Amino acid sequence: MRSRYTAFATGDAGYLLRTWHPSARPQTLGLDPALRWTRLAVLETRDGGLFDTTGTVQFRAMYIQHGKRGVLAETSEFARHDRRWTYLGPTAPPNGCHPAGLL
Repeated sequence: MRSRYTAFATGDAGYLLRTWHPSARPQTLGLDPALRWTRLAVLETRDGGLFDTTGTVQFRAMYIQHGKRGVLAETSEFARHDRRWTYLGPTAPPNGCHPAGLL
């Protein structure tokens, strides 16, 4: 989760695509250069341990876009694929919005 946030913050679309589960991965990912991620708060994790195959992370990610502050809040689902954690997507529709895709 934290590495994907860092990839969004640094504009590393390649890393984001590589860490997206193949069943949910978009073909391309465009990141908005006007969007600046400022903080990540991990609120809760479930499963995702050494012997787990799935896990969830509830988080809030703060950003600034065109001078306005915003928050993306999501509970993300992750699954192991080829022994690595990959992002599946939100467990429910997010209550925040991000024009360049979800974390």
